[in-house]
Amino acid sequence: MELEEGEILLENALALAEVTWIDARTEEAYAADHIGDAILLNEDDWDRLFEAFILQWSGDTTLVVYCDNRNCSASKSVAVRLRESLGIDSVYVLKGGWQTWLDYRER
Repeated sequence: MELEEGEILLENALALAEVTWIDARTEEAYAADHIGDAILLNEDDWDRLFEAFILQWSGDTTLVVYCDNRNCSASKSVAVRLRESLGIDSVYVLKGGWQTWLDYRER
């Protein structure tokens, strides 16, 4: 499976010692279902949600951002903003997004 720059496969993300999941979908989608202790942070509500993210994030975990599916660009936008805002490189986009997680969970 070909990875674009900044992407990570689910199995590699799950193998990380410390990971913080970032849900870049809408609040409605997040409320309906999300990965365990994922933190909601999307482009539409960035200013309001970023502060809440900072309060929840321990500061020393790898960040993995996901949105709806392979064609969703929201996770890439959020990942770029996180890298720039926090000045860190350990921010990745989950290859395949939420749909990949659902497929994994249903195995």
